[in-house]
Amino acid sequence: MKYIEHVLEFELIKIANFSLSVYNLFIVVFIFFAVKGANHSIDLLIKKRLERDGVNDFVEGRSKSLTQIFKYIIYILGFAIAINSLGIDMNFIIGVFAALGLGIGFALQDVFKDLISGIIILFEGNVSVGDILEVDGIIGTVKEIKLRTSLVRTRDGIYIVVPNNRIVNEKVINWSTNTKITRFSVAVGVAYGSDVEKVKKLLLQSVADNEIVSKRPTSTVFFKDFGDSALQFELHYWILDTWKTEIVKSDLRFAIDKLFRENDIQIPFPQRDVHLIQQ
Repeated sequence: MKYIEHVLEFELIKIANFSLSVYNLFIVVFIFFAVKGANHSIDLLIKKRLERDGVNDFVEGRSKSLTQIFKYIIYILGFAIAINSLGIDMNFIIGVFAALGLGIGFALQDVFKDLISGIIILFEGNVSVGDILEVDGIIGTVKEIKLRTSLVRTRDGIYIVVPNNRIVNEKVINWSTNTKITRFSVAVGVAYGSDVEKVKKLLLQSVADNEIVSKRPTSTVFFKDFGDSALQFELHYWILDTWKTEIVKSDLRFAIDKLFRENDIQIPFPQRDVHLIQQ
């Protein structure tokens, strides 16, 4: 027993009033694995509960965000306990961080903005894992939200790391809602002299034949304007799966072109008359 006590009290490092013994190192390692185990247990509990309750994507994303918050709290508590077990005064640690923050605050101000934005995202829940975001014209699914950055997977399978500061402070569209139904539109122009009522009927037929387009609410056609070389129409429709919006738009354009050709409705192209004056 005395031998074990002697080994545990053996000092590995001694600097001024600070010393690191085998016992202190053992406690730190134990705390590290305890924190890892606690976070892993939280992941398993949340996963089993989601599988059991069969909740929707919105609730699942919100649950993952809350789980991330709990993880960071556990990390902070574990760090504080480990520091205390080493006999280090927390006021000293806070003072060191304050000095560092004052010295390099200007250089790392963007990093601090991202960190604060990450906390805001996790607590507010306006953006959750699984949401479909549009950032700078790029649409992707949120796969992970961390303190400083968020991981977004685009339609092309490319993973983009987005600073949280951009999500909070810039114009970002979140296509995901509780009902998961969103309205989109397809614009088309027809030649002057076309039967506009027939055009409206064909446009509505194109969405009626599409299985992805929702039947409720109903689709609508707007006669937008008299253009320079065409009568301009917009077809508005609703879909449940916003991730397939580009596929639906493409399918509708194929269908509209086919229906217009079969019914002699022309889609014009810009034309210009050039007058030559001879001198």
